[in-house]
Amino acid sequence: MKRQRPKGKRELWSGILGALVAGCVAVLVWLVPASLTQGIRQPAIDFISNLSAPPETDRVAVVDITAENLDSFGGRNLSRQRLAELIGEITRLGASVIALDLVLGEPCDNAQAGTTELVQSIADARLTMGFLLSGSLSGAPPVHSPVAIDSKAQIPAIWSSVGAETSCAGFVEAAAGLSAMSLAGDFDARVRSVPAFVLVDNRAYPSLGLDAVRLAQNTGGIFLIGNPPQLRVGGLMARLDGAAGMHARFSTLEQMERRTIAALDILNGQVEPEQLSGKIVFLGSSAPELGGLRPVSNDPLRPSVQIHADVAANLLLGSAPILAHWSGAFSLLTAVAFGISLSFIAVTVRPLAAFGITMAGLFLWFSFCAIAYHRLNMIVDPFLPALTLVIGAMAGSAFQFSAVRRAEAVIRNRFEQRLPAKVVAQLVAEPDLLKLKGEQREATSLFTDIEGFSTTAETINPSELIGLLDGYFEGLTGIIITRGGMVDRTIGDGIHALFNAPVDLENHAQAALACAQDILEFTENFRHLPTVAPYDLGRTRIGIETGNVVLGDVGASGKVDYTAFGSAINIASRLQDANKRMGTSILIGEKASSYIKNVDLVDLGAIEIRGIGMMHAFTTKP
Repeated sequence: MKRQRPKGKRELWSGILGALVAGCVAVLVWLVPASLTQGIRQPAIDFISNLSAPPETDRVAVVDITAENLDSFGGRNLSRQRLAELIGEITRLGASVIALDLVLGEPCDNAQAGTTELVQSIADARLTMGFLLSGSLSGAPPVHSPVAIDSKAQIPAIWSSVGAETSCAGFVEAAAGLSAMSLAGDFDARVRSVPAFVLVDNRAYPSLGLDAVRLAQNTGGIFLIGNPPQLRVGGLMARLDGAAGMHARFSTLEQMERRTIAALDILNGQVEPEQLSGKIVFLGSSAPELGGLRPVSNDPLRPSVQIHADVAANLLLGSAPILAHWSGAFSLLTAVAFGISLSFIAVTVRPLAAFGITMAGLFLWFSFCAIAYHRLNMIVDPFLPALTLVIGAMAGSAFQFSAVRRAEAVIRNRFEQRLPAKVVAQLVAEPDLLKLKGEQREATSLFTDIEGFSTTAETINPSELIGLLDGYFEGLTGIIITRGGMVDRTIGDGIHALFNAPVDLENHAQAALACAQDILEFTENFRHLPTVAPYDLGRTRIGIETGNVVLGDVGASGKVDYTAFGSAINIASRLQDANKRMGTSILIGEKASSYIKNVDLVDLGAIEIRGIGMMHAFTTKP
């Protein structure tokens, strides 16, 4: 059975460090002023908002003086006679309310052609007339649309001005409402939130879209109540931000086309009453010459009249998205949870799997944000959790990579000369297979010794002795590693090797016997080499036994070694020594022999083993 890879302290500490990094990043980004991160946050929210079209209503229509038809209306100055005819025709077709996204300024002389007719057409319609905020000290225009503000309402950043650019007084007096059509762009000039109310000389005025809905609801006033602030117009409610702004969901190009009618088509009698009957009609222009084009999240050049129409549609449908007061804390907690989770996941799976899990996490998170936005009308900031999700995965992987490299260096330094390259590579890939702090496992121990070497060593000068042993040990070490064993240590002229340590080796007793036979063949050839024969090197004796051993680091003061202990090791050492008395080259213990198959062994019966007593031993056939 394949051993399961254990979860070691390396993964734990890598995960903890990664989690700390991700958590700290989440908190730091959360504390950073929104103005510094909105360049990333807002495009992320825009992406979410544009994944699906907003709800659509047939109660709102737009009459557009297009760029192609602008000349028919007198060019940039807009013929008042033609406007009077257009408003009159829209009223005749049954529009319930008209919202005029145009400022009809100077000249205001009634002698101006069409002025009297335009005043009359405005008076005959239920029309709210738009104005623009101005920095000039013109004072507040008259209030046609009363606004009641609750004393508990907190709107610290409400848009205010000292003056306004309004239409001529005669037109304003004839209108049923007067409302603000100024639009506030964000850091990138894109309009995302439309002021529901503005202050002019400390007087409150509703926006064009809001006032149009007021007139359609047949309610006398608009209320701003509570904290966080909400507006109420008739039976409709909407949540506002601290600037008394309402987040808008903007219609798609297809939705705009369905609700938009060219102004010239109305004057030419090409529009049926059902196209405008009972609807709130926004009258304005998409002509660039009139300067009413503004960028929004899904359109770089959206006519302002369409933006106000979207505000009215959002109010009527209750589809204006809300940025809840708890959303910041929720995003922070989610970000920290994501960062911690991904940092631990990254250290317990392979890099490709970690990448896949990270991508899946991002997909699920953005899906949640999209569902919250399009189904629940809730704005959830996708940026911070997505950022920490990625950072958590990267930090966990980075710390894991660092830990793996350190473990790899330790393993290579310890074992490159003692284990097969395949085993070293396995330990590098899975360092926790190596229990440096100690483990018990069954292994086969093999001891070698050169017969009579002490006497031989006394007759050889030191440099020749070292050269002789280098060649001898090089050959034995190569054979042991080739057969899958681990060179535990050299003891004088002998070597101790382990099979099935530090990692699993199938048929380890059989591998140890094969290794012993290869060693005998090598050493017999080695000691008869012309360069070695003069030293009269003795034969090599080998002892083999299987049993439980304890492996781990042993040492102090920085001088440690990975080694093994156990009775099987002692027995193998004594069996090697017993070869001298038995006249054999290989002696195998009883337990090791029980694991060796398809090899004819010679049963020597019970023999005396120094320091151990009587035990069963085996050897190979000559």
